[in-house]
Amino acid sequence: MKKRAISLFLVISLSFTFFYPNLALNDNVLEILEKETVEEIDGKTLSKFLRASYGEVGNDAGVNYYAYQALYTVDKNAGAAALVKASLAAPDIKWETSQTFDVAAEGRFFNRLNASIGYFDKRSKDLLMAVKLPYSVGSYPWDENSSNLTMYQNIGSISNYGVEIQVDGDIIANRDWTWNLGIDATIMKNKIVTLPGGKDIPSGMQRYSEGHSIYEFYTYHFEGVDQMTGRSLYTLDPEQREKAVAAGQLATINGKEYTMDTSFGLKDWAGSALPDVYGSINTSLRWKDLSLSALFTYSLGGKTYDGAYHSLMSTDSATSAAANHADLLDSWNGVPEGMTEDSPNRIDPNGLPAVDFNNSTYNNSTSDRWLVSSSYLVFKNINLSWNLPKNWMRACGLSGATLKVGAENLFTLTARKGLNPQYSFSGGSDDTYVTARVFNFGVNVNF
Repeated sequence: MKKRAISLFLVISLSFTFFYPNLALNDNVLEILEKETVEEIDGKTLSKFLRASYGEVGNDAGVNYYAYQALYTVDKNAGAAALVKASLAAPDIKWETSQTFDVAAEGRFFNRLNASIGYFDKRSKDLLMAVKLPYSVGSYPWDENSSNLTMYQNIGSISNYGVEIQVDGDIIANRDWTWNLGIDATIMKNKIVTLPGGKDIPSGMQRYSEGHSIYEFYTYHFEGVDQMTGRSLYTLDPEQREKAVAAGQLATINGKEYTMDTSFGLKDWAGSALPDVYGSINTSLRWKDLSLSALFTYSLGGKTYDGAYHSLMSTDSATSAAANHADLLDSWNGVPEGMTEDSPNRIDPNGLPAVDFNNSTYNNSTSDRWLVSSSYLVFKNINLSWNLPKNWMRACGLSGATLKVGAENLFTLTARKGLNPQYSFSGGSDDTYVTARVFNFGVNVNF
């Protein structure tokens, strides 16, 4: 026996946010196709569902209210207070536009298994960015972090795309026992599609480049620790070799040249902050009136710049007390026994440089040394509940009661050395502690 039900609909409404028209259909997306098929096989239902949607919205959150105006900053000129133009007027800028498309198939099989898989692609174009202008138009060079002179422009386009998968099923399902297990996973990629003139834009430890992700790290490569000196070594930029020699920051080991100062180092791509996959695992178990549920969250792959750990490993503060990491106790403290100038293992890629105030800035420079795995597993919560027997409740004049006990954030597994392993997609970290472990107990009473 086979039953089929097919529906196709198109509903259009037009709304306005400020002056940007937002095409919205069914929660701000255009539902372009919905098709459901129901089949009955051997008395069990097989339901399949297909959906697709498209939406387009505007966004100006990346700029302030005065981005279109010429702005000034307070500074000094020839030792006197002055107002200096900080940004040029940009009367032609417009909102960014985000176009979102997704398609998904989902279904329930044999009254036990639910599954869905979907693909999404969100493309943002006309991105609003403050572009630094060249010195020839009036920019001043003495403060590289200054916004002078900038001009907001609509440049470039970015694509965020990926796959979402959800599966859950009843492993056991009878009168006394039920056990459900589910998992969801999201695989997301990010790519810069276009940039003005196809030119790369440096941005701290990252570099905006066509074909690469905005979350991809671009920084110096830490080669390891020279076990003869305790100094950190970095990949040398061949074009900076002569300057490194003049500064006394060049080391030649077994025929290969390295630098001890990242000023003469070579930057390269060093991985992405985006995880390969992230999601959650949940389960629920029931035996008669007892129920147990648990939730885990996970993230696999990706890198985090562990700035907190970097700070704790630096020893360049001599004027005030500073916190340090216990790993400093394992720092280089002398030439290992048997080590020579020509030893093949002279460079320790996992070594910790010497605790040296004078060279701490060089030994602990910003590099891929501080990029660590972002993978983690968090035991988010576990809850146990018991529905008290109904005859007990009737004897007390109650219709029902439930005892509950639970815990949150029981443990976190991670390779991170800093404080909070649950990082942002940008790959940054901060000094916030992990979420506190919480235990709870409660009683629900129905009269």
